[in-house]
This record gives sequence, structure tokens and C-alpha cells, in this order.
Amino acid sequence: MKYLVQFARIIVGVIFIISGFVKNVDPIGLSFKLEEYFSPTVLNIPFLEGLSLPLATFFSIFEIVLGVLLLLGVWKRFTTIALLLTIIFFTFLTFYSAYFNKVTDCGCFGDALKLEPWTSFYKDVVLLVLIIILVIGQKYIKPLFVEKANYVINFITILGSAIIAYIGINHLPIIDFRPYAVGKNLIEGMKSPQELGLKPTTYKTIYTMRNSVDGKVVEIDDAQYIADDKWYKHGTPWVIEADKTRTIVEKKGYEPPIHDFNFDCNGVDKTSEILNAPKAIVFVIPFVEKVNDKQIAKLNTLGKEAKAKGFIVTAVSNNPIKGLELENCFMDQTTMKTIIRSNPGVMILEKGTVKAKYHDNNFPSINQLEELF
Repeated sequence: MKYLVQFARIIVGVIFIISGFVKNVDPIGLSFKLEEYFSPTVLNIPFLEGLSLPLATFFSIFEIVLGVLLLLGVWKRFTTIALLLTIIFFTFLTFYSAYFNKVTDCGCFGDALKLEPWTSFYKDVVLLVLIIILVIGQKYIKPLFVEKANYVINFITILGSAIIAYIGINHLPIIDFRPYAVGKNLIEGMKSPQELGLKPTTYKTIYTMRNSVDGKVVEIDDAQYIADDKWYKHGTPWVIEADKTRTIVEKKGYEPPIHDFNFDCNGVDKTSEILNAPKAIVFVIPFVEKVNDKQIAKLNTLGKEAKAKGFIVTAVSNNPIKGLELENCFMDQTTMKTIIRSNPGVMILEKGTVKAKYHDNNFPSINQLEELF
């Protein structure tokens, strides 16, 4: 039992630290995921949506601290019980997501590692078993260092995590795991499986069929539906319950990391023009309603200066921007939230490659932009 506890201690501690860290660098990304869970279509607790960022920050730091405490072997009763409660909560969320096909990425490892819903659930079940072993075998958990050293390490952990979260919220994440990170080529990220010679992901549609005569209900896929006309021929008693129709992955294949990235400029698609430009500046505004006049004035000033220096300048948003004196194009809001964790944010492109990104709190000057080239 002693060796099993030590094994579980290392595995759980390391996973919680890694999981917490990738969330800690990007609390805003985790807050978006929590908003999905809190929405009326999932857990239906919308009053918590306004607390998503504070909760995201707390949970990311808490995960790291629990992992460190476990490895240090201090406060073992608090640590093991807190780990147990945390993993029970996470297991419920991942099961709910998988079973009801809601929030298809749990955000367990932020944007660093995407897990399928059932994979996330099975991962949590394994962790649950390991943590139960830790709870039962608490007496085998011994402090790693002397008491003062443990306190110092824990203090540094909390302080360091808080600083990393602050940077991620008020500037930009110190590590960007997204496909729009600096140095990434967006043209390459948009290529289809066919262009790369890879197999794409295939899907199938599941229909819930109800017999209007005897009330019998069955589930069939789209291939079964097409193959047998008893489901759709004239006079059939079988009726599709449309609200229960769903699409599932049949076989996992390659999916482009970048999708829904296009510039709708008054009905004209300028995506190719912007991606192939030698110098392009894109102002990204996911939430128009949260942008003030001062911020819009900054966009106008920098945009005009950049155009004079030969940049293609475009602003993308989910709605028209009042007072904007630049070309205003439209883009999917989720895509914009993924591109940059700022509202507004600035992305600089060189022939499709991301040269730099700037938070509104670190708004660049035209001289900074010219130095990039």
C-alpha cells in the first residue's frame, strides 16, 4: 500500500500542476469555457457567468497549489479531501459533457491539449481512483522537506501563480497554445486534410424515430435511414423527433486547427488578400458593446498611421463599430475570442504569419510595428 500511495501521489500531483498551469497562463480562456458550462443550454446557472473570470483564476491557482501540497506532503488531510471533492466535481462535468454532448472540450488542459469528452471522463475516473487511494493511505504521505522549506515553496507557488494569472488577464498569456500564436502561419493552419494528403474526420447523424402507431422509439444513423425506405416512404408511421437529432464523430481524422477565419467585408471575402499581404494589421474586437470611445480613437489613429506606411488595415468585429474610421469587417465571435485575449486586440501579419500580438494595455505605436519588419 505504501508504494501504491507514493505512485498515486506523484501521478496526481504532477497532473494537477500541469493541468493548473496551462489554465493559469490563460484564465480568460478558462472563463470562456466556464461561461459555456453556466449557460442556459448546459447547466442553466447563468447568474454565475459574471463570475467566470474570478472563478477561472481561483480554480487554476487552486489546482497548482493542491498538486504542490500533495508532492510536498503537507496538510495531507486537507489536501486529499480537497483533491477528492475537486475530482468528483470535474468527473461530473466531464460525464455530463460526454453523455449529453455538451461543451465538447472540457478545457481540462486549456488550449495545450484537446481531449474528447469521453476521454476526459475516463481520465477523471482514473484520477478519482488514485485520489481515493491517497485518502485511504494518508498515513503513508510524509513531508518532503522541513516545515519552513515547505511553507516557502508553497508561498512562492501561490505568488508565482497569481503573477502569471495577472499577466494573462491584463496583458497576454506568457505561453500561447493556440493556433494563432506568434510565429504560426495561418495559411498552413487552414489547409484541409485533402490538401495535406490526410484523412478527414467523418461524422454521422443519429435520428430518433418514433412510431406514431405503437409509440415505439428507436435510434438509427443516417446510413440506416437512407438504406430502408420504411423510415420515410409515404404513409410510414415513423416520424423523426427533430429536437433529438444529433451529429457524432464516426472516425477521428485530421481537422484544421484554424477554421471560421474569414473576413466578411460588406459581403466581400477579403481573407486571401489580408493573409497574402506583406504587411497587415488586424484590429480584433470580439465584444463591440464593451469598447469605449477612447479605444476606438486609438484604433483610428494607429490605423491611419499604418495605412500611410503601407500596411493593409482591417478591423474585425461581431457588429458594426460606431465611430470607427477604418474598414470594418465581420468574423465569427468565437474565432475572435480565440485569436487574442483582449478587447480590442492587435494582430500583425506578414504573408499569413503572425508577427506580433498586442493587448489593449500594451497598445503599440507605429514605430513598434515598423520595427517588426
